[in-house]
Amino acid sequence: MCGSGAAMATGGFPKMTASLTEVTADGLAHRFRLASDTLVVVFSQVRVPAGKFGLERLFAGTTHSLLLVNEPVNGWYRGREAAIDGLIGEAASAAGAARLVFYGSSMGAFAAAAAAARHPKAELYAFAPDFRIGEPGSQSAAAGLVAGPDEADLGRLFAAPRQGKARVIVPLYDPYDAGVGARLAARPLAEAVELVPLRSSHEVHDHLYSLNVIRKVVATFRRDIAAEAAARGLLVRPVDWPAHARLAAARVAFDAGATIDPDALLGLLPEVNPGLTLLAAEAAERTGTIGRAAALLAGLDAAITADRVLSGLAKRYLKDVPRRRIRLLNDMGDVAEARRIAAEAAARFPTDEGFAALAKGSG
Repeated sequence: MCGSGAAMATGGFPKMTASLTEVTADGLAHRFRLASDTLVVVFSQVRVPAGKFGLERLFAGTTHSLLLVNEPVNGWYRGREAAIDGLIGEAASAAGAARLVFYGSSMGAFAAAAAAARHPKAELYAFAPDFRIGEPGSQSAAAGLVAGPDEADLGRLFAAPRQGKARVIVPLYDPYDAGVGARLAARPLAEAVELVPLRSSHEVHDHLYSLNVIRKVVATFRRDIAAEAAARGLLVRPVDWPAHARLAAARVAFDAGATIDPDALLGLLPEVNPGLTLLAAEAAERTGTIGRAAALLAGLDAAITADRVLSGLAKRYLKDVPRRRIRLLNDMGDVAEARRIAAEAAARFPTDEGFAALAKGSG
């Protein structure tokens, strides 16, 4: 059985002997499917309601034994270590696991990384994890969590030697996530830890799924996710990590109320980075140069339309650009142009009725 010898007690969960079980106890839910001697443990992302499990449909057609875990209260699995390790131990025993893979996105990514630190033989796929729970700019802070005094961050979790490969997928178009990558790149990480920096947003898992990368990877967990991403023009190597660290710091400072020069921001990176341009537009708006902000967003929208990689980003991320343009144009009193942009967006995103309503002036 793979693992680190973590506690086997499940804290009220029954032993996993059936081919399919689902149990909820103490706010932690799991579902287990017995199949092969490869056990994949999938930690749900944020806002997955009780009775559901994140990424369940993705793994439904795979041949792995599967342990799905969810914490519907969205607490980033804090204080659940013993219960999680008990579930892993029971599932690994039931499956006779010769191989253990931990998998998660965002909230689930941090939980998967924390579990991997306790199970150094396990492999890890962590998509856009927070660096530290509750720190400014993080997804967990946005969910209302605050940093604890002695909680381990990713740097500490990845410092210990490990046998299983740990892949951390870093989306460079999100300033906070890019900063996570920069901090990890500056740390003495275990040799088995690999950073996979991609041209993507925080919704990187959805992005890779839409390009059929995820399905290929999870089918056997033998394909190299970095190579698959590189084949689609997403992989960025080498990375100017110090520049991305400055971008992340600028985002935190701006969110704390600082006034930032948009042109200084744009000079951080030579290539188009939507997260950088969005921040520059916000900075311009804060200084009262709304026309400059609108122009930056218009340029970004044009760059997205013209670029195969950018136009393939997750739709909910892409929609933010025309929404911001429409708001600014309305603020400037250019209602006709705002409606024109809304009509263009309605054509690009036909399932979003909000753009159609804005184009008609009823939104």
